[in-house]
Amino acid sequence: MSEQSRKVAPLRGSGWAAWLLAAACASPSAYAALLPDSRTDVQYHAYDGGGVQVNGPAVLFRKGVRNDFSLAASFYRDQISGASPDVLATASPYSEERNEYGFGLDYLYGNSIMSAHYLASSETDYDAKLFSLGVAHDVFGGMTTFKMGFGRGDDTVGSNTDKSFEESIDRFNYTLGISQVLSRSLLMGVNYETISDKGFLGSPYRNKRVLGVFAGPEVYPETRTSNAVALRALKSWTPNASTLFGYRYFWDSWDIQAQSWEAGYTNQLQNGWLVDLYYRYYTQGRASFYSDDFQEELNYMARDKELSTFVSNALGAKFTYPLFRRTRGVTHGTLNFSYEIIDYDYDDYSDASSGSANPYSFSADSLHLYFSIWY
Repeated sequence: MSEQSRKVAPLRGSGWAAWLLAAACASPSAYAALLPDSRTDVQYHAYDGGGVQVNGPAVLFRKGVRNDFSLAASFYRDQISGASPDVLATASPYSEERNEYGFGLDYLYGNSIMSAHYLASSETDYDAKLFSLGVAHDVFGGMTTFKMGFGRGDDTVGSNTDKSFEESIDRFNYTLGISQVLSRSLLMGVNYETISDKGFLGSPYRNKRVLGVFAGPEVYPETRTSNAVALRALKSWTPNASTLFGYRYFWDSWDIQAQSWEAGYTNQLQNGWLVDLYYRYYTQGRASFYSDDFQEELNYMARDKELSTFVSNALGAKFTYPLFRRTRGVTHGTLNFSYEIIDYDYDDYSDASSGSANPYSFSADSLHLYFSIWY
């Protein structure tokens, strides 16, 4: 199912965010609400792991208007092929395409930035729409920033094997956050997020397994409430070097609990290269209605490995090289390359498509290559 592509998140490292935060910590003049820079990014991304391959282009365009507006437009395409073991156990590999379009507006008013964004993605068996609003307000001379946001999602789930199948999902997302400059070299932030989902939350392709036999479609609850609290701290040691630490705790109404830790190091080399290295560890407990092989029929039954007990380790690097400065209306440009390898180890999920009863594990590779210009 194309669901796999939605689980392949963009590369999340300490790099670009850490570099921008380091600049904010280093300069008192940065302690004020600022609109995003006018820029264009052209990217190629690729993912390979767990029997699924995803690749495609992406483009982001952002332009300031006067001194108080910033407009943004984006396009993201996934070419998806293969299938994960839980799908292969009862279905065949697939190949499809997902296209995502985004539009955004940011408005600067005094010490506040108000934002509105819209995202829409489409594929043969899944359509998603998301509209979000947000506001960030600086106080105490820009030393403290409060953020809050709201998002409303509307998804339509279909099936490539049953054209009459159509279900919907309603999503509501709420976020609160605060970031605090503690010194010229230390910045910390805390964010809280809650998501409420209602509708068809399973997959039309996966099947439950009972006493070793696949016994019809999975059955999911029709509601889910998820919560997460995240803490991040950035420390600048020199004008060119900084470290990042992050921790996130997640829990939901399906009894899943998860934790992740992240540490990163960024260094601006004398030859202009910006190098970012990071490590991330993630651990998760299973959902209350998950089982690799049920012993009896229950009201809710799922065999999605993403709801099982597992851990993952990710190691990544990003390299940014400055190409030019101030030429024909362009202030500067960079060439960027990032690579991440992720290991997944499942405690209570086996690869039924191969007939193995051993706990499943796999490694995935993710890379991004993109060109950026500012103007």
